[in-house]
Amino acid sequence: MLEQYNWPSAMLYHPTGDPINIKPIDDNESFGTDELETFIGGPIGNIKLDNGMLVINDKGEEMNLPLNDMASKNDYSLYGNVMFVPKIIQAKPIKFDIKDL
Repeated sequence: MLEQYNWPSAMLYHPTGDPINIKPIDDNESFGTDELETFIGGPIGNIKLDNGMLVINDKGEEMNLPLNDMASKNDYSLYGNVMFVPKIIQAKPIKFDIKDL
């Protein structure tokens, strides 16, 4: 099954301060590369997790960006802004016989 992500529910984690909810512009279903690079502050990379995906700055450490403590809780050293995008969980249909109701 193809993994799908809930882009309109993305959270942006700054190295300091509280995370904020961000949404794609113009009610799009996902962000464009330019938008992601603007939020992240540089070239983007991603780390897939069981419950979603982290969009990271691929050059954050090289750019001497501050360590992102909040986003680094997943056993990664992440620098600068980090975006978390939750995975859309598809429930498997339950089969039952109407006679059982």
